[in-house]
Amino acid sequence: MARGGRTRMIVESAAVLAALLAGSWLLFRLTVYRGAAAAALAQARDEARADEAIVVAVGGDVVRISPSGGTSVLAVGQRLRADDSVRTGRGGRTDLVVGSRSRLTITETTQLTVREITEKVHRFKLTRGRIAVDYQADGARMLRIESGDGAAVAETQGARFGVLSTGTAVAIATETGAVNLTSQSRTVKVRAGTQAVAIAGGPPSSAESIPARLLLKVAVAAPARDRDENLCAAVEGTAPAGSEVLVDGAPAAIADDGRFQVRVPAAPDKATVLVAIRDASGRETTRPVTCGSSGSIPHIKDFAIRWRRKGR
Repeated sequence: MARGGRTRMIVESAAVLAALLAGSWLLFRLTVYRGAAAAALAQARDEARADEAIVVAVGGDVVRISPSGGTSVLAVGQRLRADDSVRTGRGGRTDLVVGSRSRLTITETTQLTVREITEKVHRFKLTRGRIAVDYQADGARMLRIESGDGAAVAETQGARFGVLSTGTAVAIATETGAVNLTSQSRTVKVRAGTQAVAIAGGPPSSAESIPARLLLKVAVAAPARDRDENLCAAVEGTAPAGSEVLVDGAPAAIADDGRFQVRVPAAPDKATVLVAIRDASGRETTRPVTCGSSGSIPHIKDFAIRWRRKGR
């Protein structure tokens, strides 16, 4: 009996040891092994994102334009690759994450195209409109924002700044860090608290302090010489260099001296024209202008915008 008891004890001990070993193996698989697998999967995903921009927020009218020209509604979680574009309508906005910590905010009435995203450079083309950039330093990697025609280029390795492209000018306003603006073989360093403008066909202006006010002068009615029953108003005025003026949502052509003129057709029940202005730093506002009769005399009003921002 003693021998049988010892045998039974040995067998039971072996069974317990086997159970412990099995449990340890299972615990290893559920923790260390699975954790390592998850880490490897996360690393693979990160590597797959090396040439992508990730959409993390969408609001309003925003579409994605494929390299072939097809359009689709942009959604959170989508990944943009080289030659994909994003276009926002009035009131539209979207945020993109590039790299591990940097973000681009695409504001309304803007079109931005991904040109190249690699470990060395993040390159985009801003055809028109405004983006707000929060670019965190990441080794020697460079962010490059090009104008629609490629004539003006903004570059930085780390800064918070805004870029505004009107089609005829590119403006940079820097909040923190520094951005280099290059055009016509001339480069200007735009440091924190300053702004610079490159007008198409010319080198960038010197970097100057961002003014406390953005001034727009508007004539609010049609001149007497425009006796046209189909005319609601002839909106005329001046705007600072590098700013963008929208009249009823359509960009106004601004001359080199800052002057613009837009003839707004009459329409049933149309009583006002909406005039908006924004600059690279993010200041923007809208003012309704009452349609004038063809015999009225326009008067000039100052339209000043202080440091009030709509988003970034």
